[in-house]
Amino acid sequence: MTQKKRFFAKHAKSSAALISLGIHAVLILVALSFVAVTVIQRDDQKFEAKPVKRPKMAMKKLQVPVNIKKKRVQKPKLRKRIVVQPKMNQTMPDIKMPEISGVKGGIGSAGGAGLGGAGGVGFSMPEIEIFGVKGKGEKIFLILDSFPEMMHDRMGGIRAYTIIKEELIRIVEELPPTALFNVAAFEWNGVALAFPTMVPASGANASRMKEWIMPLNSVKKGMGADDYGLQTLGKGGVRNNDNMNIGVFADTKKVGGKSTSRPHKWFNAAMLAHAQQADTIFLLVNTWGNQRVSISKTMSREEWNETSAGKKWAEAYKKGLKMLDEENEQRKANDEPPKVLARNEWTIMKEYFDGMQRPPVPEWYYFTPRDFAEAFMLTREKYKPKEIQTTSGFGSKKKSKKPKIDFSFNVIQFVQQGGDAGDYSENDGKFNTLAGLCKGEYKTVSGLEEVESYVTSDYKPDSD
Repeated sequence: MTQKKRFFAKHAKSSAALISLGIHAVLILVALSFVAVTVIQRDDQKFEAKPVKRPKMAMKKLQVPVNIKKKRVQKPKLRKRIVVQPKMNQTMPDIKMPEISGVKGGIGSAGGAGLGGAGGVGFSMPEIEIFGVKGKGEKIFLILDSFPEMMHDRMGGIRAYTIIKEELIRIVEELPPTALFNVAAFEWNGVALAFPTMVPASGANASRMKEWIMPLNSVKKGMGADDYGLQTLGKGGVRNNDNMNIGVFADTKKVGGKSTSRPHKWFNAAMLAHAQQADTIFLLVNTWGNQRVSISKTMSREEWNETSAGKKWAEAYKKGLKMLDEENEQRKANDEPPKVLARNEWTIMKEYFDGMQRPPVPEWYYFTPRDFAEAFMLTREKYKPKEIQTTSGFGSKKKSKKPKIDFSFNVIQFVQQGGDAGDYSENDGKFNTLAGLCKGEYKTVSGLEEVESYVTSDYKPDSD
Protein backbone atom coordinates (compact mmCIF):
# COMPACT_ATOMS: atom_id res chain seq x y z
CA MET A 1 0.00 0.00 0.00
CA THR A 2 2.74 2.25 0.87
CA GLN A 3 4.39 1.45 -2.46
CA LYS A 4 1.22 2.22 -4.53
CA LYS A 5 0.65 5.48 -2.78
CA ARG A 6 4.26 6.32 -3.27
CA PHE A 7 3.91 5.74 -7.05
CA PHE A 8 0.86 8.04 -7.50
CA ALA A 9 2.46 10.55 -5.18
CA LYS A 10 5.52 10.70 -7.37
CA HIS A 11 3.52 10.82 -10.60
CA ALA A 12 0.46 12.85 -9.57
CA LYS A 13 0.58 15.30 -12.56
CA SER A 14 0.99 12.59 -15.20
CA SER A 15 -1.90 10.60 -13.84
CA ALA A 16 -4.23 13.60 -13.98
CA ALA A 17 -3.32 14.27 -17.60
CA LEU A 18 -4.03 10.71 -18.61
CA ILE A 19 -7.37 10.73 -16.86
CA SER A 20 -8.29 14.00 -18.59
CA LEU A 21 -7.40 12.61 -22.03
CA GLY A 22 -9.47 9.56 -21.43
CA ILE A 23 -12.49 11.56 -20.41
CA HIS A 24 -12.16 13.77 -23.52
CA ALA A 25 -11.89 10.78 -25.79
CA VAL A 26 -15.05 9.32 -24.33
CA LEU A 27 -16.86 12.60 -24.79
CA ILE A 28 -15.78 12.86 -28.42
CA LEU A 29 -17.05 9.38 -29.20
CA VAL A 30 -20.35 10.19 -27.52
CA ALA A 31 -20.63 13.43 -29.48
CA LEU A 32 -19.96 11.75 -32.78
CA SER A 33 -22.67 9.23 -32.16
CA PHE A 34 -25.36 11.94 -31.91
CA VAL A 35 -27.06 13.42 -35.18
CA ALA A 36 -27.39 17.09 -34.73
CA VAL A 37 -29.26 17.99 -37.99
CA THR A 38 -30.88 15.78 -40.57
CA VAL A 39 -31.03 17.43 -43.99
CA ILE A 40 -33.70 16.03 -46.29
CA GLN A 41 -33.61 17.07 -49.97
CA ARG A 42 -36.88 16.80 -51.75
CA ASP A 43 -36.94 16.01 -55.44
CA ASP A 44 -39.20 18.06 -57.71
CA GLN A 45 -42.58 16.56 -58.13
CA LYS A 46 -43.21 15.04 -61.49
CA PHE A 47 -46.65 14.22 -62.69
CA GLU A 48 -46.97 11.46 -65.19
CA ALA A 49 -50.19 11.30 -67.08
CA LYS A 50 -51.58 7.97 -67.83
CA PRO A 51 -51.57 7.28 -71.55
CA VAL A 52 -55.06 7.52 -73.00
CA LYS A 53 -55.74 5.68 -76.17
CA ARG A 54 -57.75 7.82 -78.60
CA PRO A 55 -58.83 6.96 -82.14
CA LYS A 56 -56.58 8.57 -84.75
CA MET A 57 -58.22 10.44 -87.63
CA ALA A 58 -56.52 10.84 -90.99
CA MET A 59 -55.46 14.42 -91.55
CA LYS A 60 -56.82 16.07 -94.67
CA LYS A 61 -54.47 18.15 -96.71
CA LEU A 62 -55.39 21.76 -96.64
CA GLN A 63 -56.29 22.93 -100.13
CA VAL A 64 -56.37 26.65 -100.71
CA PRO A 65 -57.73 27.66 -104.11
CA VAL A 66 -55.13 29.87 -105.72
CA ASN A 67 -55.95 31.50 -109.03
CA ILE A 68 -52.54 31.77 -110.68
CA LYS A 69 -52.59 33.99 -113.71
CA LYS A 70 -49.65 35.38 -115.56
CA LYS A 71 -49.50 39.06 -115.26
CA ARG A 72 -50.15 40.49 -118.62
CA VAL A 73 -47.48 42.86 -119.74
CA GLN A 74 -48.89 45.16 -122.30
CA LYS A 75 -46.41 45.69 -125.06
CA PRO A 76 -46.08 49.20 -126.33
CA LYS A 77 -47.87 49.63 -129.58
CA LEU A 78 -45.78 50.96 -132.39
CA ARG A 79 -47.15 54.05 -133.94
CA LYS A 80 -48.00 53.68 -137.54
CA ARG A 81 -45.69 55.71 -139.68
CA ILE A 82 -47.52 58.17 -141.79
CA VAL A 83 -46.00 58.43 -145.22
CA VAL A 84 -47.01 61.63 -146.88
CA GLN A 85 -47.66 60.83 -150.51
CA PRO A 86 -49.67 63.84 -151.64
CA LYS A 87 -48.11 67.22 -151.11
CA MET A 88 -49.39 68.87 -147.98
CA ASN A 89 -51.07 72.18 -148.55
CA GLN A 90 -48.94 73.94 -146.01
CA THR A 91 -46.85 76.95 -146.62
CA MET A 92 -43.64 77.42 -144.76
CA PRO A 93 -42.06 80.83 -144.53
CA ASP A 94 -38.88 81.27 -146.52
CA ILE A 95 -36.02 81.30 -144.08
CA LYS A 96 -32.83 82.80 -145.42
CA MET A 97 -29.71 81.45 -143.84
CA PRO A 98 -27.27 84.08 -142.59
CA GLU A 99 -23.90 84.29 -144.29
CA ILE A 100 -21.15 83.11 -142.01
CA SER A 101 -18.14 85.38 -141.95
CA GLY A 102 -14.67 84.27 -141.04
CA VAL A 103 -15.14 80.79 -142.50
CA LYS A 104 -13.41 79.64 -145.64
CA GLY A 105 -15.92 79.63 -148.46
CA GLY A 106 -18.75 80.32 -146.03
CA ILE A 107 -20.32 76.99 -146.97
CA GLY A 108 -18.51 74.03 -145.54
CA SER A 109 -18.49 75.50 -142.09
CA ALA A 110 -22.01 76.82 -142.40
CA GLY A 111 -23.30 73.37 -141.53
CA GLY A 112 -23.50 74.52 -137.96
CA ALA A 113 -25.44 77.67 -138.78
CA GLY A 114 -29.10 78.44 -139.20
CA LEU A 115 -31.58 75.60 -139.14
CA GLY A 116 -29.32 73.21 -140.97
CA GLY A 117 -26.78 72.95 -138.21
CA ALA A 118 -29.09 73.41 -135.25
CA GLY A 119 -29.83 69.72 -134.92
CA GLY A 120 -33.02 69.83 -136.97
CA VAL A 121 -36.47 71.06 -136.22
CA GLY A 122 -37.35 67.90 -134.31
CA PHE A 123 -40.91 67.33 -135.56
CA SER A 124 -40.62 64.38 -137.90
CA MET A 125 -38.46 61.55 -139.11
CA PRO A 126 -39.59 60.96 -142.69
CA GLU A 127 -38.81 57.66 -144.35
CA ILE A 128 -37.82 57.86 -147.99
CA GLU A 129 -36.91 55.35 -150.67
CA ILE A 130 -34.74 56.01 -153.72
CA PHE A 131 -34.27 53.26 -156.29
CA GLY A 132 -34.95 50.56 -153.72
CA VAL A 133 -32.73 51.99 -150.97
CA LYS A 134 -34.57 53.15 -147.85
CA GLY A 135 -33.47 55.75 -145.37
CA LYS A 136 -35.00 57.61 -142.47
CA GLY A 137 -33.87 60.93 -141.11
CA GLU A 138 -34.68 64.50 -140.29
CA LYS A 139 -31.87 66.07 -142.33
CA ILE A 140 -31.65 64.64 -145.84
CA PHE A 141 -28.70 65.27 -148.17
CA LEU A 142 -28.84 64.04 -151.79
CA ILE A 143 -25.68 63.83 -153.94
CA LEU A 144 -25.84 63.34 -157.72
CA ASP A 145 -22.99 62.40 -160.05
CA SER A 146 -22.87 64.72 -163.09
CA PHE A 147 -19.96 62.96 -164.82
CA PRO A 148 -20.40 62.02 -168.48
CA GLU A 149 -20.01 58.34 -167.52
CA MET A 150 -23.49 58.57 -166.01
CA MET A 151 -24.83 59.20 -169.51
CA HIS A 152 -22.93 56.58 -171.50
CA ASP A 153 -25.08 54.70 -173.96
CA ARG A 154 -24.57 51.45 -172.02
CA MET A 155 -25.83 53.21 -168.89
CA GLY A 156 -29.07 54.28 -170.53
CA GLY A 157 -27.92 57.61 -171.94
CA ILE A 158 -29.43 60.98 -171.14
CA ARG A 159 -32.89 59.45 -170.92
CA ALA A 160 -31.89 57.38 -167.88
CA TYR A 161 -30.22 60.41 -166.34
CA THR A 162 -33.41 62.45 -166.73
CA ILE A 163 -35.33 59.79 -164.83
CA ILE A 164 -32.78 59.90 -162.01
CA LYS A 165 -33.15 63.68 -161.68
CA GLU A 166 -36.92 63.48 -161.63
CA GLU A 167 -36.79 60.84 -158.89
CA LEU A 168 -34.74 63.23 -156.76
CA ILE A 169 -37.29 65.98 -157.36
CA ARG A 170 -40.12 63.64 -156.38
CA ILE A 171 -38.37 62.73 -153.13
CA VAL A 172 -37.86 66.38 -152.18
CA GLU A 173 -41.45 67.33 -153.04
CA GLU A 174 -42.79 64.52 -150.82
CA LEU A 175 -40.73 65.44 -147.78
CA PRO A 176 -42.74 66.98 -144.92
CA PRO A 177 -42.13 70.72 -144.52
CA THR A 178 -40.54 70.10 -141.13
CA ALA A 179 -37.68 68.11 -142.67
CA LEU A 180 -34.44 69.77 -143.75
CA PHE A 181 -32.68 68.98 -147.02
CA ASN A 182 -29.98 69.93 -149.48
CA VAL A 183 -28.86 68.63 -152.86
CA ALA A 184 -25.37 68.57 -154.38
CA ALA A 185 -24.07 67.75 -157.85
CA PHE A 186 -20.40 67.05 -158.50
CA GLU A 187 -17.93 66.67 -161.33
CA TRP A 188 -14.21 65.90 -161.40
CA ASN A 189 -13.03 68.57 -158.96
CA GLY A 190 -16.04 70.77 -158.32
CA VAL A 191 -19.27 70.71 -156.32
CA ALA A 192 -22.47 72.71 -156.71
CA LEU A 193 -25.06 72.98 -153.93
CA ALA A 194 -28.72 73.84 -154.29
CA PHE A 195 -28.49 75.90 -151.08
CA PRO A 196 -25.57 77.09 -148.94
CA THR A 197 -26.96 75.16 -145.96
CA MET A 198 -29.86 72.84 -145.30
CA VAL A 199 -33.29 74.39 -145.69
CA PRO A 200 -36.86 73.35 -144.78
CA ALA A 201 -38.58 71.18 -147.37
CA SER A 202 -41.17 73.84 -148.16
CA GLY A 203 -42.91 74.07 -151.49
CA ALA A 204 -40.90 77.15 -152.41
CA ASN A 205 -37.57 75.47 -151.69
CA ALA A 206 -38.59 72.33 -153.57
CA SER A 207 -39.46 74.49 -156.60
CA ARG A 208 -36.09 76.25 -156.41
CA MET A 209 -34.29 72.93 -156.29
CA LYS A 210 -36.26 71.65 -159.29
CA GLU A 211 -35.53 74.77 -161.33
CA TRP A 212 -31.85 74.42 -160.48
CA ILE A 213 -31.31 70.73 -161.21
CA MET A 214 -33.57 69.93 -164.17
CA PRO A 215 -31.35 71.58 -166.83
CA LEU A 216 -28.36 69.50 -165.64
CA ASN A 217 -27.19 67.26 -168.51
CA SER A 218 -30.57 67.59 -170.22
CA VAL A 219 -31.33 67.16 -173.90
CA LYS A 220 -31.88 70.35 -175.80
CA LYS A 221 -32.02 71.18 -179.45
CA GLY A 222 -28.66 71.79 -181.06
CA MET A 223 -26.71 70.66 -177.99
CA GLY A 224 -23.06 69.83 -178.47
CA ALA A 225 -20.91 67.00 -177.18
CA ASP A 226 -19.52 69.25 -174.44
CA ASP A 227 -22.90 70.40 -173.12
CA TYR A 228 -22.78 68.48 -169.86
CA GLY A 229 -21.57 68.92 -166.31
CA LEU A 230 -22.16 71.60 -163.71
CA GLN A 231 -22.11 74.33 -166.34
CA THR A 232 -25.55 73.15 -167.48
CA LEU A 233 -27.25 73.67 -164.10
CA GLY A 234 -30.14 76.12 -163.90
CA LYS A 235 -30.24 79.38 -162.02
CA GLY A 236 -29.68 79.45 -158.31
CA GLY A 237 -27.38 77.27 -156.28
CA VAL A 238 -23.83 77.93 -155.15
CA ARG A 239 -20.46 76.55 -156.22
CA ASN A 240 -18.01 75.19 -153.69
CA ASN A 241 -14.30 74.58 -154.16
CA ASP A 242 -13.27 74.25 -150.52
CA ASN A 243 -10.44 71.90 -149.67
CA MET A 244 -12.16 69.29 -147.54
CA ASN A 245 -9.09 67.08 -147.04
CA ILE A 246 -8.88 65.78 -143.50
CA GLY A 247 -7.25 62.89 -141.68
CA VAL A 248 -5.13 60.68 -143.91
CA PHE A 249 -6.24 62.68 -146.95
CA ALA A 250 -4.56 65.77 -145.49
CA ASP A 251 -1.47 63.97 -144.20
CA THR A 252 -0.58 61.37 -146.83
CA LYS A 253 2.75 60.64 -145.16
CA LYS A 254 0.82 58.35 -142.82
CA VAL A 255 0.42 55.95 -145.76
CA GLY A 256 3.79 56.61 -147.38
CA GLY A 257 2.54 59.21 -149.82
CA LYS A 258 5.09 61.00 -151.98
CA SER A 259 2.70 63.77 -153.01
CA THR A 260 -0.33 65.63 -151.77
CA SER A 261 -3.70 63.95 -152.04
CA ARG A 262 -6.26 65.19 -154.53
CA PRO A 263 -9.46 63.29 -153.78
CA HIS A 264 -11.99 63.97 -156.48
CA LYS A 265 -15.41 63.07 -157.83
CA TRP A 266 -17.83 62.41 -154.96
CA PHE A 267 -15.34 63.05 -152.10
CA ASN A 268 -15.92 66.78 -151.53
CA ALA A 269 -19.69 66.52 -151.94
CA ALA A 270 -19.82 63.79 -149.29
CA MET A 271 -17.63 65.83 -146.96
CA LEU A 272 -19.92 68.86 -147.33
CA ALA A 273 -22.90 66.68 -146.42
CA HIS A 274 -21.15 65.69 -143.20
CA ALA A 275 -20.07 69.27 -142.53
CA GLN A 276 -23.76 70.21 -142.62
CA GLN A 277 -24.49 67.40 -140.11
CA ALA A 278 -26.86 65.48 -142.39
CA ASP A 279 -28.21 62.36 -140.70
CA THR A 280 -29.27 60.60 -143.92
CA ILE A 281 -27.12 60.84 -147.05
CA PHE A 282 -27.84 59.34 -150.47
CA LEU A 283 -25.03 59.16 -153.04
CA LEU A 284 -26.16 58.45 -156.62
CA VAL A 285 -22.97 57.66 -158.49
CA ASN A 286 -21.35 55.66 -161.28
CA THR A 287 -17.83 54.79 -160.10
CA TRP A 288 -15.61 54.92 -157.06
CA GLY A 289 -12.84 56.55 -159.07
CA ASN A 290 -9.10 56.47 -158.60
CA GLN A 291 -9.03 57.73 -155.03
CA ARG A 292 -5.30 57.35 -154.48
CA VAL A 293 -1.91 58.93 -153.77
CA SER A 294 1.49 58.02 -155.26
CA ILE A 295 3.97 56.21 -153.02
CA SER A 296 6.84 55.99 -155.53
CA LYS A 297 8.36 57.91 -158.42
CA THR A 298 8.54 56.94 -162.09
CA MET A 299 9.51 58.32 -165.49
CA SER A 300 8.10 61.78 -166.03
CA ARG A 301 5.30 62.20 -168.53
CA GLU A 302 7.42 64.57 -170.60
CA GLU A 303 10.14 61.94 -170.97
CA TRP A 304 7.65 59.24 -171.91
CA ASN A 305 6.00 61.44 -174.55
CA GLU A 306 9.32 61.40 -176.45
CA THR A 307 9.38 57.62 -176.65
CA SER A 308 7.86 55.66 -179.54
CA ALA A 309 5.06 54.43 -177.26
CA GLY A 310 4.33 57.99 -176.19
CA LYS A 311 4.13 59.24 -179.77
CA LYS A 312 1.74 56.41 -180.75
CA TRP A 313 -0.44 57.29 -177.76
CA ALA A 314 -0.66 60.96 -178.78
CA GLU A 315 -1.59 60.08 -182.38
CA ALA A 316 -4.26 57.62 -181.25
CA TYR A 317 -5.75 60.21 -178.89
CA LYS A 318 -6.15 62.74 -181.72
CA LYS A 319 -7.71 60.06 -183.88
CA GLY A 320 -10.14 59.13 -181.09
CA LEU A 321 -11.32 62.73 -180.72
CA LYS A 322 -11.97 62.87 -184.44
CA MET A 323 -13.95 59.62 -184.30
CA LEU A 324 -16.12 60.99 -181.48
CA ASP A 325 -16.81 64.22 -183.38
CA GLU A 326 -17.78 62.31 -186.53
CA GLU A 327 -20.12 60.06 -184.57
CA ASN A 328 -21.82 63.03 -182.94
CA GLU A 329 -22.20 64.80 -186.28
CA GLN A 330 -24.05 61.75 -187.53
CA ARG A 331 -26.27 61.70 -184.43
CA LYS A 332 -27.03 65.38 -184.83
CA ALA A 333 -28.09 64.79 -188.42
CA ASN A 334 -30.43 62.05 -187.19
CA ASP A 335 -31.84 64.41 -184.52
CA GLU A 336 -30.44 62.19 -181.74
CA PRO A 337 -28.75 63.19 -178.47
CA PRO A 338 -24.95 63.26 -178.70
CA LYS A 339 -22.71 60.51 -177.43
CA VAL A 340 -21.46 61.83 -174.11
CA LEU A 341 -17.79 61.16 -173.42
CA ALA A 342 -15.27 63.14 -171.44
CA ARG A 343 -12.71 64.39 -173.92
CA ASN A 344 -9.72 63.59 -171.73
CA GLU A 345 -7.15 61.16 -173.08
CA TRP A 346 -7.96 58.40 -170.61
CA THR A 347 -11.65 58.24 -171.52
CA ILE A 348 -11.09 58.55 -175.27
CA MET A 349 -8.38 55.88 -175.32
CA LYS A 350 -10.53 53.58 -173.18
CA GLU A 351 -13.43 53.95 -175.60
CA TYR A 352 -11.62 53.63 -178.94
CA PHE A 353 -8.17 52.16 -178.32
CA ASP A 354 -8.48 50.07 -175.19
CA GLY A 355 -5.44 47.86 -174.76
CA MET A 356 -2.84 50.29 -176.10
CA GLN A 357 0.25 50.78 -173.94
CA ARG A 358 -0.45 53.49 -171.39
CA PRO A 359 1.87 56.10 -169.89
CA PRO A 360 3.94 54.86 -166.93
CA VAL A 361 2.41 55.35 -163.52
CA PRO A 362 3.93 55.15 -160.04
CA GLU A 363 2.89 52.79 -157.31
CA TRP A 364 -0.27 53.94 -155.60
CA TYR A 365 -1.84 53.80 -152.21
CA TYR A 366 -5.58 53.46 -152.78
CA PHE A 367 -7.68 55.02 -150.05
CA THR A 368 -9.87 52.43 -148.38
CA PRO A 369 -13.52 52.61 -147.31
CA ARG A 370 -12.31 52.80 -143.71
CA ASP A 371 -10.19 55.86 -144.59
CA PHE A 372 -13.32 57.57 -145.90
CA ALA A 373 -15.45 56.54 -142.91
CA GLU A 374 -12.87 57.98 -140.50
CA ALA A 375 -12.71 61.19 -142.56
CA PHE A 376 -16.52 61.45 -142.36
CA MET A 377 -16.37 61.29 -138.55
CA LEU A 378 -13.55 63.83 -138.34
CA THR A 379 -15.45 66.23 -140.61
CA ARG A 380 -18.64 65.96 -138.54
CA GLU A 381 -16.70 66.65 -135.36
CA LYS A 382 -14.84 69.58 -136.92
CA TYR A 383 -17.99 71.37 -138.09
CA LYS A 384 -20.26 70.29 -135.24
CA PRO A 385 -22.08 73.31 -133.76
CA LYS A 386 -21.22 74.16 -130.19
CA GLU A 387 -23.90 72.93 -127.81
CA ILE A 388 -25.56 75.45 -125.52
CA GLN A 389 -24.60 74.76 -121.91
CA THR A 390 -27.70 74.05 -119.82
CA THR A 391 -26.03 72.76 -116.65
CA SER A 392 -23.52 74.14 -114.17
CA GLY A 393 -20.80 71.94 -115.59
CA PHE A 394 -19.94 70.28 -112.28
CA GLY A 395 -19.67 66.54 -112.48
CA SER A 396 -19.92 66.55 -116.25
CA LYS A 397 -19.41 63.23 -117.94
CA LYS A 398 -16.26 62.61 -119.89
CA LYS A 399 -16.62 62.44 -123.62
CA SER A 400 -16.34 59.01 -125.15
CA LYS A 401 -13.08 58.46 -126.95
CA LYS A 402 -14.80 56.44 -129.65
CA PRO A 403 -17.11 58.64 -131.75
CA LYS A 404 -20.60 57.37 -132.39
CA ILE A 405 -21.91 56.95 -135.93
CA ASP A 406 -25.19 58.88 -135.85
CA PHE A 407 -25.83 58.99 -139.60
CA SER A 408 -26.42 56.67 -142.55
CA PHE A 409 -24.46 56.86 -145.80
CA ASN A 410 -26.41 55.15 -148.58
CA VAL A 411 -25.10 54.44 -152.09
CA ILE A 412 -27.00 53.78 -155.32
CA GLN A 413 -24.45 52.83 -157.96
CA PHE A 414 -25.58 53.09 -161.57
CA VAL A 415 -23.74 50.60 -163.74
CA GLN A 416 -23.76 49.47 -167.35
CA GLN A 417 -26.19 46.91 -168.64
CA GLY A 418 -24.80 43.66 -167.29
CA GLY A 419 -23.50 45.08 -164.02
CA ASP A 420 -20.12 46.58 -164.99
CA ALA A 421 -19.37 50.01 -163.53
CA GLY A 422 -17.04 50.82 -166.40
CA ASP A 423 -13.51 52.16 -166.10
CA TYR A 424 -13.19 51.47 -162.39
CA SER A 425 -15.14 48.23 -162.04
CA GLU A 426 -12.35 46.79 -159.87
CA ASN A 427 -13.52 49.17 -157.13
CA ASP A 428 -17.16 48.07 -157.22
CA GLY A 429 -17.10 46.43 -153.78
CA LYS A 430 -15.75 49.50 -151.99
CA PHE A 431 -19.06 51.37 -152.01
CA ASN A 432 -20.75 48.36 -150.45
CA THR A 433 -18.12 48.23 -147.70
CA LEU A 434 -18.34 51.97 -147.04
CA ALA A 435 -22.13 51.90 -146.76
CA GLY A 436 -21.87 49.01 -144.30
CA LEU A 437 -19.39 50.92 -142.14
CA CYS A 438 -21.72 53.93 -142.04
CA LYS A 439 -25.05 52.23 -141.21
CA GLY A 440 -26.28 52.61 -144.78
CA GLU A 441 -27.52 50.49 -147.65
CA TYR A 442 -25.98 49.77 -151.04
CA LYS A 443 -27.61 48.87 -154.33
CA THR A 444 -26.67 48.72 -158.00
CA VAL A 445 -29.03 49.76 -160.80
CA SER A 446 -28.14 48.44 -164.23
CA GLY A 447 -29.10 50.15 -167.48
CA LEU A 448 -32.14 52.07 -168.67
CA GLU A 449 -34.65 49.27 -168.21
CA GLU A 450 -33.90 48.85 -164.51
CA VAL A 451 -33.85 52.62 -163.98
CA GLU A 452 -37.34 52.87 -165.50
CA SER A 453 -38.63 50.05 -163.29
CA TYR A 454 -38.23 52.25 -160.21
CA VAL A 455 -40.07 55.27 -161.60
CA THR A 456 -43.24 56.35 -159.84
CA SER A 457 -46.14 56.38 -162.27
CA ASP A 458 -46.78 60.08 -161.67
CA TYR A 459 -43.25 60.96 -162.70
CA LYS A 460 -42.76 59.47 -166.14
CA PRO A 461 -40.04 61.44 -167.95
CA ASP A 462 -40.63 63.22 -171.19
CA SER A 463 -39.53 61.36 -174.27
CA ASP A 464 -36.18 62.26 -175.75
